Amino acid sequence: MLDNATATDSGAPAFIDEFTEVIRQTAATICAEQPDVPEPEELRDLDSFSMVQVLLDLENELEMKVLEELEGFEGRTFREIAEHIAGIAERNGTTAEFEARVRRIVES
Repeated sequence: MLDNATATDSGAPAFIDEFTEVIRQTAATICAEQPDVPEPEELRDLDSFSMVQVLLDLENELEMKVLEELEGFEGRTFREIAEHIAGIAERNGTTAEFEARVRRIVES
């Protein structure tokens, strides 16, 4: 997991909280579109189809590869996947762009 000091230079916990909520809302929207699929409380509540749909939607919104970067990810919460994706952006040197895209989503 990514620690708060490396997620962003400043405001890391608040940013991860915002991104966690983006993921939660994405999952809720996708599940609402499927018959008889309840709104997930956490990542672990998603079936594999819904999980892939969430990740593909995030890839589209964030303009970054996510699905291919999940090897070894064992998190079960929306916050853990938010931290993991923030870590991908950091490793790729695209943290500023990533944060700008997340903020754009939050503001829309």
